[in-house]
Amino acid sequence: MGSGLVLETVAVQSVENCYAEENPFHYKWPESRPIVTQFSPCFPNKAQNASRTCMLNLQNYTSYWGPPDLGNCTGDIDSIAVSAENAADVATQLVDITNFELTKEEVTKIVTKLKEIINVAKINASLASTVVTVFSNVMTSSDSALAASSPLALKTVDELALKILFDGPSLSITSKNLALGISAVNHSMFNGTLFSATAANNASDIQVDFETDQQNPLAEIRLPSTLLSNLSDVEIDIVSRIHFTFFSKTGLFQEQKTNGNSLNSFVVASSVGNVSISNLQDPVRIQIQHIHYQPQPKPVCVFWDFSLKNGSGGWSGDGCTVSPESNSNMTVCLCNHLTHFGVLMDISGAAHQIDQQNTKILTFITYIGCGISAIFSAATLLTYIAFEKLRRDYPSKILMNLSTSLLFLNMVFLVDGWLTSFEVKGLCIAVAVFLHYFLLTSFTWMGLESIHMYIALVKVFNTYIRRYILKFCIVGWGLPAVIVGIVIAIDRNSYGKQYYGKDENGQSSSEFCWVNNQVVFYVTCAGYFGIVFLMNMAMFIVVMMQICGRNGKRSNRTLREEVLRNLRSVVSLTFLLGMTWGFAFFAWGPVNLAFMYLFSIFNSLQGLFIFIFHCALKENVQKQWRRYLCCGRFRLADNSDWSKTATNNTKKVSSDNLGKSLSSSSIGSTTANWTSKAKSTLNPFAKRGSNTGKMYSDQTNTKLNPVEGDPTSIIPVHQVIDKVKGYCSVRSDNFYKNIIMSDSFSHSTKF
Repeated sequence: MGSGLVLETVAVQSVENCYAEENPFHYKWPESRPIVTQFSPCFPNKAQNASRTCMLNLQNYTSYWGPPDLGNCTGDIDSIAVSAENAADVATQLVDITNFELTKEEVTKIVTKLKEIINVAKINASLASTVVTVFSNVMTSSDSALAASSPLALKTVDELALKILFDGPSLSITSKNLALGISAVNHSMFNGTLFSATAANNASDIQVDFETDQQNPLAEIRLPSTLLSNLSDVEIDIVSRIHFTFFSKTGLFQEQKTNGNSLNSFVVASSVGNVSISNLQDPVRIQIQHIHYQPQPKPVCVFWDFSLKNGSGGWSGDGCTVSPESNSNMTVCLCNHLTHFGVLMDISGAAHQIDQQNTKILTFITYIGCGISAIFSAATLLTYIAFEKLRRDYPSKILMNLSTSLLFLNMVFLVDGWLTSFEVKGLCIAVAVFLHYFLLTSFTWMGLESIHMYIALVKVFNTYIRRYILKFCIVGWGLPAVIVGIVIAIDRNSYGKQYYGKDENGQSSSEFCWVNNQVVFYVTCAGYFGIVFLMNMAMFIVVMMQICGRNGKRSNRTLREEVLRNLRSVVSLTFLLGMTWGFAFFAWGPVNLAFMYLFSIFNSLQGLFIFIFHCALKENVQKQWRRYLCCGRFRLADNSDWSKTATNNTKKVSSDNLGKSLSSSSIGSTTANWTSKAKSTLNPFAKRGSNTGKMYSDQTNTKLNPVEGDPTSIIPVHQVIDKVKGYCSVRSDNFYKNIIMSDSFSHSTKF
């Protein structure tokens, strides 16, 4: 053209529409222009709409349908009846639905529907692949969404592997997060097999291999040639396949309590048909790659035990050990059974702060100490049972109950590990229940010792309480029984097998039956003792203030005598009230090991220390031992502190009233054994006779004359205490001294 412009031919190509389609469940998509979104009512509930967009390929200008968005239709899953005819359609629908983030309720519905599909349909390779894809999508959901349905999901995956129809020696079905491998088995020709899962190059799905060694597999299982040797003829007839499962996402394996450990590996499983395989002659070798690099790994080989937590499952280390082949990148486990395997890793370090050597030392100290404590708790109990005069006052009876509780606590503890070795679940639960019960009774009787001190010191004997010891026994033995009964009623599996101690491979080296529910432990053990500890600490301070206050007025003792006396009082009260159990609250951080040693030493020997301070060092106990056990050859002299009264002017109390004494004599005591014997609840006065025949005309003002201390007189009990404390500093001092020795509170406070 004249203007220099050249007219060129422009080709215009029409863009085809997306053709009309009808998806499963009658989702109809009309013919549509590119980049246009169409809507179709959800089936069967048409209140919500599914959507689908006609997409445009800009490279070749072709149109195609994008995936349907069925996010608004998940609520309709429950209303779909699954049959053998529509199982594939339902599975396809679930693939679309699970492409989006799911809630806990949606996950539960989908897993339930997958189980229905497996139950009613013939599972060919195509349908199995669709179901595996659905599971893979579900596994990308949050842990909180998966928690409720994880037991059902794991069992459904196993059922899927059992029902898949296939021809040939093996079949593998893979997806991004889940892979299945199935291998046919011939019992007569079985020489072991190998399964491995690897990350395929330039592929998102997992690659599964049989009988081929792979470099750096994500997981690998080697089955020994003796795998089927222990099967019965009936079991051999039904065994036709071995299947393997690999999980690259571990959200289906959740456990609230793993003793400070975290799952740090993929999970791999293997099963022989539907036959249980255990106690193998040759172990199964499982190699699993770590998810996170650990420079100093302390792995624990575990398997998913469906029998735990009322069928919801949990990690267990039974029958598995860590092989020395393990390193920082992978762990090799040797197990004598087949199931879901994984590796727990101590990420925080909390469960492995104590090394193997210290664990052995602490275990040795604990068992030796508990044995000694049991022996001397029994000695204390037998002493008070054998000598009736020793158990007439309230403190002695409380001490007998505490010694009984400590005796049974130590005995159950000593046999716990042995009984655990029988591998009887019911027996293990029973042992854990008894151990828990006697621990709580011991705490309770320590608290009751404190309450008795409060009544004796703060109430100052003004309180008249009926059936004092009976009510203490109801609380001391009944309250722990109620607590343990509630725990059993809620979930008896709160008791079970626990593991402690680590060997050189990081494996749990010892088993123990105990509380395995973290909430139950912290509420009923730590919390319960915390309350008792605070109460006993308050009473400890009150008594020490009383002792120090009265000792400050003394001038007849040297400083050394006062220090030794107060030290013995402090130590005596410390063990009687269980203050040493408080070491457990300080076993944290850098001082953890030191306080663990203190805790193990002092608490395992509590029965011994109680025997020393509240039995062996008490002169009235020594007198009974010498009189009856030595045939009277080593009786105390007539002028000993036990055989004489507080002063030469005070008459000795008759043996008939000895059990009602205001305070029991302890070693070195020169306390007068004043007695009171209430005749009835209406007369709070004690009966006494006077050598002069005089009666008190004014009991509130008349001073007690020690010369007239005949045990048949009548005086107010509380005045006896006040007058004894005020009459002579030595006698007053011994009154408080005897309180510290525990066997010293008056019988005047009654129920």
